[in-house]
This record gives sequence, structure tokens and C-alpha cells, in this order.
Amino acid sequence: MAERLYIGIDLGTYQSTIASSAGTTNTIQTVVGRPKDPVARNFLGRDVLFGADALKNKLACKIFYPMSSGVAQDDEANLAAAKAFVTHLIESVDPEEYDEVLGVICSPSHVSFTDKSNLVATLRGLVNAIMVVTEPFATAFAVEEIAGSLVVDIGAGTTDIARIYGTFPTDEDQLTIQEAGDWLDGELAEMIRKKFTGAQITKDMVRRWKEEASYVGAETKEVMVELSVEGKKQVVDIGDLMQEACESIIPKIGNAIKKIIATADPELQPVIRNNIILSGGGSLIVGLADRVAKEIADIGDVRVWCVEDPLEKVAEGALDLAQQMPDEMYTSIE
Repeated sequence: MAERLYIGIDLGTYQSTIASSAGTTNTIQTVVGRPKDPVARNFLGRDVLFGADALKNKLACKIFYPMSSGVAQDDEANLAAAKAFVTHLIESVDPEEYDEVLGVICSPSHVSFTDKSNLVATLRGLVNAIMVVTEPFATAFAVEEIAGSLVVDIGAGTTDIARIYGTFPTDEDQLTIQEAGDWLDGELAEMIRKKFTGAQITKDMVRRWKEEASYVGAETKEVMVELSVEGKKQVVDIGDLMQEACESIIPKIGNAIKKIIATADPELQPVIRNNIILSGGGSLIVGLADRVAKEIADIGDVRVWCVEDPLEKVAEGALDLAQQMPDEMYTSIE
């Protein structure tokens, strides 16, 4: 057996990614399904389903989204679902082939003691030791921008913003807001229901439309989608609503960026103003970097850019950290 496996894990509200030192990277939607009854159990042939498989069979399952806001929810059913999901995620990189597994796990910028305790409980028995770091820091580490940057990680449950300047950020360096992907989905869904009376939509439908066609900017684009109104098929254009919903999150992010820059060391402020990095699934909104730069232009010259492959970047940074940090930085959880 090989001596040690390092892993980096981004446990997200919507999807989670694991990267291993063996060269394997897997992304799975953070969803767990358990059959509703014996009929469903016999039909599905399994006691638990994960990711896209769970969503495909959601009408026959009780569905859990166990990592609400990037942390395990504090109730028995969701904690059990979180444990099952994390076990499935880690098993996807074949840890049984190694003597020990050390992992760096990423969380939102601000999590409570209870949240951290639940996270450790979820991982106990699966890894030998862990480090917990924030998502923005892992992103900065992955793109080699820890010397001086401001990272804005727009996830599903939260948007996490952090000043990075060559060391692990403190609580004072970081800010978390609740306006993120799920919030945007809710805004878009409400707009659709108001414009198309009687429209029957689900959050999964709205999320899919957003992933395929989200954008910001002055020019309105056509976004044709199919929905049902009282069971009747309708094909409608939601391009204006998509634009409006995506634009609605810009002031929230802009204000948070301004706040964390304003409270930075004065000598650091010009450095991070010129290196604002957008990451997370929300950074895939077309035109976002330019729009955010315009929103915060009143604080001076700024440079805003998006990382490539943002859905994997946090896990990649976590893996890089896992392999570079000395053993004494880890906490044993055996």
C-alpha cells in the first residue's frame, strides 16, 4: 500500500469537489436521496442515492441537501445524510489503497463552533487528520495570488469575501453575505411567477436556466425556456428577467467588497483594489467582472477578473495546501 493520500475537498451547498494527490478529481451534486417507502426501495434497488442520480429519482425519494450554506445542518437526518455523502465523495478517490489520508477541507469564511464540530464528525473515520480553511484562501492559493488579493467566492449558499496577504486570513479579513446563487435563483423564480401567472416551476428548473444563460450588462438578450401553465406547455422569453435577477446581486457584492477594502490596512488597499478575483459558480455569469468593476469604480481604479475553471479551483487549492503544509498544521480526528 502507498503511504499517504492527500485530498482537498470543497464541500458546497449545491455541488462538492474532491481532488486527490493520486490525480483524481470528482465533482458531485451535494444531494442525498433515500427511498420514500418499500416500493421505492425495491424500484431503486438502493438504500441511498447521491447527486444527479438522487435528483433524477427525486419523486421516489426523500431528498436532503445536507450542506446548507456550506456546512452540515444541525439535525439528525441531515447529519446522517452529510455523513453518507462525504463518505461517498471520499470513496470516489479510492482511499483504501493508502495507509493514511490527510485532507484540507474548505468552508465558508465564517462558521460557528457547532458547524466545525459537525464537519469534524462527518469526516471522522474517513480521514486521519484535517485542516479547515476558507474557500477564498484556497482559491488564492490555487491561482498563486496570496501575495495581495481580494477573493470573492460566489457559491450557492453564501458569497465569501476575503483579503489575502501572504498568510491565513483572520476573521477580521473576511466577510460572508447570504446573497449568492440560491438567493439569485429565488429572485428569478419570483419574477417568473409574477410575469407568467400560473407558471409551474421548480428550483432545479430555475437553477438550470441560470446556469445556461445568466448574464449582466446593458443589452437585453433572448432566453427562451419551456414551462407549464396549468399543465399546458408554453415557450417564453425570460431574457429580461434573467438580466434583472443577475443585476440584483451586483450591489450586494459591490457593497461587501467596498466594506472589506475600507477596513484593510491603508498600504494594502491599493494592492487589493487592483487584484479582485471572482470565483465560485456565480463567477460564470457572463459579463460579471466588468459589471462589478463598474459598480465599485467610485473607490478608484480597480481590476476585477474571474478565475478559470472556478468549480474546481477551491478543491485544487485545498489539495495544493494539503501537500505543502507540515504535519503539525493538521488536527488528528481518528
